[in-house]
Amino acid sequence: MKKRTHIPPPLAERLLHRVLRSDLAEEVLGDLEEKFYVTMERKSAWRAKLNYWYQVVNYLRPFAIKKSKRFINSNYTVMFKHNLLLSFRHFMRHKSSFIINLVGLSTGLALTLLIILYARFELSYEADNPLADRIVRITMDYMNGETLTDQDAETYHPMGPRIASEFAEVEDFARARPLNERNFKVGESYFRQSGIFAVDASFFDMFNYQLIHGTSAGLFLNPHEVVLTESVALRYFNKTNVVGETIWMTSPDAAYRVAGVIEDSPANTHLKVNMLISYPTLRATFGEDGENWDNNDLYTYLLLNSAENYELFTQHLAAFSDKIIDEEKIENEIVIAQPIRDIHLYSDKSYELERNGDAASVFILLGVAVLIILMAIANYINLSTSRALDRAKEVGIRKVVGSSVNQLRAQFLTESFLINMASALSAIALVTLSFDWFKYVANLPASFTFLHENFFWIALASFIVGSTLLSGIFPAIILSRFKPAQVLKGKFTHSSKSTLLRKGLVIFQFAITMFLIVQTLIVTKQIGFMRAKDLGANMSNTVVIRTPGGNDGNENIKTFKAELLSRAQFRSATISGCVPGLPTSEMGSTNYVNLVSAVEKQSINFYVNFIDADFVPTMEMEMLAGSNFISGSTNEGKVLVNEESVKMWGLVSPEAAIGEELKFWGRSVTIAGVVKNFHQTTAKSPYIPMIFIFDPGHNKLLSVRLEKGELSAKLETIEKVYASNFSNSQFDFFFLDQKFDEQYKADQQFQEVFGLLTTFAILIACLGLFGLTLFTVAKRTKEIGIRKVLGATVYNIVSLLSRDFMVLIVISMAVALPVTYFLVNDWLQLYAFRIDLSVWYFALPACLVFIIAFGTISIKAFKVSQDNPIDALRDE
Repeated sequence: MKKRTHIPPPLAERLLHRVLRSDLAEEVLGDLEEKFYVTMERKSAWRAKLNYWYQVVNYLRPFAIKKSKRFINSNYTVMFKHNLLLSFRHFMRHKSSFIINLVGLSTGLALTLLIILYARFELSYEADNPLADRIVRITMDYMNGETLTDQDAETYHPMGPRIASEFAEVEDFARARPLNERNFKVGESYFRQSGIFAVDASFFDMFNYQLIHGTSAGLFLNPHEVVLTESVALRYFNKTNVVGETIWMTSPDAAYRVAGVIEDSPANTHLKVNMLISYPTLRATFGEDGENWDNNDLYTYLLLNSAENYELFTQHLAAFSDKIIDEEKIENEIVIAQPIRDIHLYSDKSYELERNGDAASVFILLGVAVLIILMAIANYINLSTSRALDRAKEVGIRKVVGSSVNQLRAQFLTESFLINMASALSAIALVTLSFDWFKYVANLPASFTFLHENFFWIALASFIVGSTLLSGIFPAIILSRFKPAQVLKGKFTHSSKSTLLRKGLVIFQFAITMFLIVQTLIVTKQIGFMRAKDLGANMSNTVVIRTPGGNDGNENIKTFKAELLSRAQFRSATISGCVPGLPTSEMGSTNYVNLVSAVEKQSINFYVNFIDADFVPTMEMEMLAGSNFISGSTNEGKVLVNEESVKMWGLVSPEAAIGEELKFWGRSVTIAGVVKNFHQTTAKSPYIPMIFIFDPGHNKLLSVRLEKGELSAKLETIEKVYASNFSNSQFDFFFLDQKFDEQYKADQQFQEVFGLLTTFAILIACLGLFGLTLFTVAKRTKEIGIRKVLGATVYNIVSLLSRDFMVLIVISMAVALPVTYFLVNDWLQLYAFRIDLSVWYFALPACLVFIIAFGTISIKAFKVSQDNPIDALRDE
């Protein structure tokens, strides 16, 4: 026998043996071998091998590949495919239920995801700082005996070094002294800058600010060093590497060397900085030696050795307060430690660095979002269990042919999973489309995104799993329990448990809807009440200009005011340190002001504003007693106070305060007049006690009340006059009424978001009710036909179909109204000035819910009442 010199590729043969079905392998290998030798004889050996490989690859098809034993022996894949097929058929057969469930779940999930993203941002403050859990802020509580009168976020300069030196739990400290807006000269250009803090060198490590340019060695150990944020460096120099450059502060005049550049502050920190100057600068230029216990004007942060030491540290801090009181460093004050992670949502003290958020609002919105998604799940359960009779025969037959209970439950859970997956995909699309709008409404930073956030995808996956189980498990249990014998004999009826469940879920949905509508109405009324309230001052038609101050600015501002008043476009003008609508941090304060004649001294925090004689008339405030400052006089030794101050001193009337003597800040002054209370901040906060000192020489705000007429021409005139007096400063102004209105922004956002949630809650509840109505009509079609033949009117039919549902709506109102009353009443306690709850605030939403529910039911009920009864009876 002739020995063959070439054989088919062994590797290709082994591959076929391994993957090819055994019933095909022998035949295929024989054919390929035969063809291999034919090709080799006719062409060449390599062409034969190449063709062999081609044929082997060509046989690697699904029909020819060997199935694994595990795959062959498992029915799971077949079952899953079967369940998928049945689910799709069910969805196609019941399109209305599918669409109702899809719309309800997807909108509910989209809203929930948006609220979760908002809450996550609010809860993420300081989370970027790896030391955040160990950093606390020191604040002061002002006491009048045992009564807390005020809380101040600022402390004294020596506080940080003193605590760091005496407490073993404290590793380091950093102080941040805010400076008011300043003007800087860079080359020949001038810039007005806010967000300036004088800080210790330790600030950079504690607050995780890494230098982009510059070195940390020796940083901020010397005066007149400055570190800029990246955006400020670009604004001043059009580049970021500006280490070694010089900028000039115009008041007080001093040159600063740029020692470094840091990244911009993240949006989720309470301490947002634009420029940092070295703390030794305060001693060199601002006269602050760091040992002054009389002036609390900076923020003190401590780094603890361990977060676990916080409780121990606060216990020791109480003894420290007593100790420095004994040393007469402070009086009627208590030193408090506050974790910086708590500042944004849990702190509302005087002199906060920014308007903080509100934990209650965040958790209320989260709670409402969860309720809305539960309402959507309730819709699914209701519609699924209400169709139990339709699916009873299907379940009965499947049980007869051998389906187990677990197999049936798997099918119903598969349906739930598929619809929740479809809802999740729709929700992602809705969130993506509405995210920019939502960021504007919720005041989230423009840079905030969600698609790259693992948290978002984890939340979404958790919803799919949780919602699949919540919405699918009960229908799966109910439907899989049907007894096939009863079903096939036609003796199956709805269980009382599932009926009670459906009624309970409808009551739950409309009770939540009722609560949301009432809450939305109350929020709207409260905000309207605050805006319509007499503020005690007229803020319309008033422009406030920020002037640069400083020695030159003090003289120029008087000239600036006089030149404006010489024009007929302007009615009046006044110079002051602060105006209504600006934060109290722009005023001074002192907590130990008493009448000289007072027998019992009190410790109450008074706010001090420096004004001129035109402040009261320009702001159109009312004098209750005494007289205003006299224009053209020095008004030496005279002060004005407000009505709240008179109340704090326990005087019987404003008139009784006139002529009373006060001593504070080393001054001895006499009360010349009492001003009627006005709102420095919104009506959410109570009136604050205020003292007005005549001092037009050291203020930076010029408020100008405009005459009627074209606004742009007046602004142009103001800017022109400003430029002639302050050539080295940018023109910066705001309208007083708009600035005051900004304080309502958080409440307005809460109202808008809550209104949005309410709208979709109504939609979801109505979708569920509409779905149940469709089902009821379908089941009672023949009954309705017979009733119409016997003379039933449209009213009779509508009444027949809506009666049971309306009873449930009434029950939901009875459940919701008492609970809602207590909740909204508790919410209103957050406001110092609030509306009185009226019965109409509950009656109107109740009527609205009743009308909406009746309208939802009547749409289908009215239609079926118009149908020809013959059509319904012919089907029988």
